[in-house]
Amino acid sequence: MTIQHHALEVYEPYDYQGDNPLSVAGVAVIAGPMRETYYLVQIEHPFAIDDAQVTQLLVQPRYNGDNIDRAVSSTCTVNIARVIGDADLMNMDSVSFDNFTRWGVGKITPPG
Repeated sequence: MTIQHHALEVYEPYDYQGDNPLSVAGVAVIAGPMRETYYLVQIEHPFAIDDAQVTQLLVQPRYNGDNIDRAVSSTCTVNIARVIGDADLMNMDSVSFDNFTRWGVGKITPPG
């Protein structure tokens, strides 16, 4: 997969005060728990939550019927999960609930 750049608008959490939209680079599509699929994105300008640096997020289409390809290549409303701690999911083929926590909702769009 070639790296794609996206804008990720954060709608929730409502108290989020950082860059919005976030500039992110798509890294990989990763299998998740319960047969779900996630799109791993690397944040260009990491931010801190609870004294932990957030460098990667996982996004997943929010609405039934939208598949992961829509999040990768089009505009899509997404659930956003943040990678826990300093874990780096870049070389992983799958993730478990131990790797991430739900963080919010937003919209991912390709550049342009």
